[in-house]
Amino acid sequence: MAVRDPYTIMSSAIRIANATEHSHDERLKSLALLIAEAFGALSATFYLLDNAGRSIVRKISSADSGSDCRIPGGQGIAGLCASSGKPVRRNSAERHPDEVVTGKEQAIAAFPINCQGQTLGALALGVPHDDLLTDDDQDMLAVILIEAASVVRCKRQLESVEKRIRELSFLNQINGVMLSTIELNRLIHLLLTSLTSDLPPLFDRAMLFLLNERAGILQGMMGITSAQQTDSSVPPEPRARRRFPVRNADFDSVVKATRLPLDASLNQISRAVLERTLLHVQHPDREQPVDRTLMKQFGTSSYAVAPLVSQDRVVGAIVVDNRLTGRPLAGDDLGILHLVSGQAGMAIENSILFHRLEETNRNLQDAKERLLQEEKLAAIGRMAASIAHEIKNPLVSVGGFAGRLKRKFSPESEEWLYADVIGREVQHLEKMLGDILFFSRKTTICYTRCGINQIIEDGLATMAVPLEQREVVVDKRFASRLPTLLGDCQQLRHVFTNLISNALDVMEPRGILTIETGPARIDGKRAISVKVGDTGSGIAPDVRHSIFTPFFTTKEKGTGLGLAIVHRIITNHGGRIEVENRPEGGALFTVVLPTSP
Repeated sequence: MAVRDPYTIMSSAIRIANATEHSHDERLKSLALLIAEAFGALSATFYLLDNAGRSIVRKISSADSGSDCRIPGGQGIAGLCASSGKPVRRNSAERHPDEVVTGKEQAIAAFPINCQGQTLGALALGVPHDDLLTDDDQDMLAVILIEAASVVRCKRQLESVEKRIRELSFLNQINGVMLSTIELNRLIHLLLTSLTSDLPPLFDRAMLFLLNERAGILQGMMGITSAQQTDSSVPPEPRARRRFPVRNADFDSVVKATRLPLDASLNQISRAVLERTLLHVQHPDREQPVDRTLMKQFGTSSYAVAPLVSQDRVVGAIVVDNRLTGRPLAGDDLGILHLVSGQAGMAIENSILFHRLEETNRNLQDAKERLLQEEKLAAIGRMAASIAHEIKNPLVSVGGFAGRLKRKFSPESEEWLYADVIGREVQHLEKMLGDILFFSRKTTICYTRCGINQIIEDGLATMAVPLEQREVVVDKRFASRLPTLLGDCQQLRHVFTNLISNALDVMEPRGILTIETGPARIDGKRAISVKVGDTGSGIAPDVRHSIFTPFFTTKEKGTGLGLAIVHRIITNHGGRIEVENRPEGGALFTVVLPTSP
């Protein structure tokens, strides 16, 4: 059969092969139609091998629409051609049932599709008579097959890239799951959901078992089933309306009630854990050992077990199957399961260790707080008892009588001045008692948004009278546009009022009080810095480490609780306070507070 107008045929073949605006299947379909017309064939069909070259998995024909198929290598005319890599001509009766015919062919001629020494498939021509192709026909067909081979090769590369993208996307999703939570039950649920979601899902069912080394068992933790429709007569839902996996109560309960002895001679799951290898159990009823209890609980369909390994330790296993749909477990899916199990093992191990560490730290913190609280309460209790005995009972009387005396005398009289002094001393004693009570109880922080500059302004307003009386100059160096911080405004106001009061106590009249605010960092987080400096005599090196200790004071009057209360409030807010002596004289307190605790 002589080819008509070979140059037109060749240019058409090249144009079709390079029509990148069409899919690869569409281009192969157009090439099949061109070949059938050019060579007078009843049908022209491309048969494509799988990546391993073992069987034909796709057919694209001029006689029908493209579809998947399964023709083992060496079977049928196309299978024989593809496996041998040589042209084959046979009677149409020798074809495989999946091969395309119109019913009028007397013979089928098959030609291999080769590219770079590899056979990618075969082209089969259904001819109505036994006439062989001429030498010119075969030369032309060979050139067209080169174009077809380039299309098939690009199709394979694209499918390989798309498959890799899907795998990386899935692994990225799994990685996101691992990083999204440290809570163990939620981590397990998200992991199993990832394995049984999407359409179609990787697996119909997924179970997770954790290893209890002390008891020597594998404890079922959770079971998830896919929400995919199992009725093949019902079309799958579109992705926008897809249904996600569900916690099937019965299945989940069965998994949680399962305890498998860690013995490789009793079940395959334990064998996979002990051997630290992924097992694909294709026939559970024929594998040795046969676990009758496991088969009764989960069925006899094939399943796979992936051990969860973290460094040198196995923490459990994931078990998956396709019992709901009956689909075979694909090798690619098991490869993804193997990769996922490695990540999952580390994530679950980290979660377990985190919870253990968190519990231990919580216990230590509770014990430390109880110990400190008990020590403080013991000391405060002794002092409070002494104060109550010495001043509480007469305090009310003294204050009351002082007030009554003031009302009886004229403000210009000497007696009124005496009564006023008595009243102020009573107030001092009341403040002392208030500090003790404040320090003795565990305070609660009421978080609100606070502006640090305004808090300092409020503290200065509170101390305005004593500052004015001592003629102290306040040098304010407030940074503008500072972020607000989340904290207890009232307690923070107490902090800076106390620092201003302490600075006032150590300065001579007409001293300079410097207050500077600005941005800072603490433990890598945004923070605000406040520096309070005075022109006093500074702090002696031998007492600097003790100034935040409760009841320590260098003043003639005072409880020694002022700076201790300041330190506790700042620490409760997640900040820190430091003190140093300035080169020009005086002390400098630096407070750093995070914008968010």
